[in-house]
Amino acid sequence: MGQKGSGIERFLAPSVSKIEEELGLLRDEIEKMNEKIDKTGSRLARLEEDHKRLMTKLDAPNGWLPTESQVLITSINEMEKQDRNEIDALKRFMDVAQRRIVILEAKMKELGQ
Repeated sequence: MGQKGSGIERFLAPSVSKIEEELGLLRDEIEKMNEKIDKTGSRLARLEEDHKRLMTKLDAPNGWLPTESQVLITSINEMEKQDRNEIDALKRFMDVAQRRIVILEAKMKELGQ
């Protein structure tokens, strides 16, 4: 009976190490995605501040802008919406990846027992 246990352990050892390797890769990917989210978030913050300054200028009595400038402002607003959508998609991906990591860790613990 002891030999069967060691045979199973030899069979499971590569699986556990492979799962650990996959978890490490997933963590690296999550870290990269977090960095990308942070960069995009800071870009959005700068964009929002620029937008506030522009709106302040537009609200001023002599703040009329030419048509080209108004088109650029509209374009900036559209880019902001796209960035926000991208951040939301990345956050959903991160949630899924983190849930998968939790499941994999639970399976590793189960295999280790």
